[in-house]
Amino acid sequence: MKNKMSIEQLYREHYQDIMYYLYRRTHHAETAKDLAQDTFMKAFNGLDSFKGHSSIRTWLYAIAHHTFINWYRRDRKYQFSDITLNEGLQQTTYELPEHYVARTDTQNALTGQIQRLKSDQQTVLILREFQELSYEEIADVLDWSLSKVKSTLYRARMQLKQHLAEKRKDGQI
Repeated sequence: MKNKMSIEQLYREHYQDIMYYLYRRTHHAETAKDLAQDTFMKAFNGLDSFKGHSSIRTWLYAIAHHTFINWYRRDRKYQFSDITLNEGLQQTTYELPEHYVARTDTQNALTGQIQRLKSDQQTVLILREFQELSYEEIADVLDWSLSKVKSTLYRARMQLKQHLAEKRKDGQI
């Protein structure tokens, strides 16, 4: 019974973060929810094999990352949807319409530019900037060296900065 409680607690504590990470990777809310469910099913089935070499959070992100990679390789599809349509992530406070338009334009531009990055760069950038994982946690999740994480993140940031500068120069932002 104690093990069942820990599984429920694990799910409650980490589901939103895992689902949000998968949403950032798939750009489709329903697919992200399905992959999050798959992630937790794999975690629950493998909970006894968790050795504790990393944090449980890092372990779950690694499972989510591999679940995404398997889905992507199998289906080879990217579906896009507006994040504001996802009821789980809707804004609960109100703001002036002009602020909302400016913010969403900036977010859409940023999202579009992130999608232009290489897959590895997208992954590292999302894990670091949006999911707020440490460099060490990212290295554990991706099974990379710390230096590879840092160099890939640096290149991703530089590419993103360059893409955004080009859009600003063209007056698109």
